[in-house]
Amino acid sequence: MQKLIAFFSIAVIAVSCGNQKTEPAAQQKVALPYTPTYSSSFEMGNPQYSAMILQGSWKDWENNTMDHMKDWVADTIVAFHSDNSMIKGADSLMARWKRGRAEYTSVKDTINAVISTYSTDKKENWVLVWATEINAKADGTKDTAAMMETWRINKDGKADMLLQFDRAKRKK
Repeated sequence: MQKLIAFFSIAVIAVSCGNQKTEPAAQQKVALPYTPTYSSSFEMGNPQYSAMILQGSWKDWENNTMDHMKDWVADTIVAFHSDNSMIKGADSLMARWKRGRAEYTSVKDTINAVISTYSTDKKENWVLVWATEINAKADGTKDTAAMMETWRINKDGKADMLLQFDRAKRKK
């Protein structure tokens, strides 16, 4: 009987300790060593935006099927590519991507992470993608790059800004 009482006593203590309310990490206020110039107030965003970006920017690039770009890209998009070029407008972006994709006989993308976020103070949606891309050219050479894309989604649910970064690893 003493063992049973001891067991229940331990169980009650464990349950009561486990029921303490703690503030979620996302809501904790932390002093940052720098003041972000844009925002430090984010929460999880709409996962449909992640699916939209992965299909439109990544899967359609890989499959060379970019004709649906106007379905998910705003006419006013501004894209800052990793080669320091800036493209304005959906038609210009589609033309640029089609020219770029034509240089490769095949593309293989691996998505390492994707997250949809919402800036609560700016009231803007963003999608962040980390990926690895391997491109093969007609002469057999391959280019491998670790990539990071940051997409802003406008109030109409379309991408209106791209910030792209990469770290190229050239294979011989």
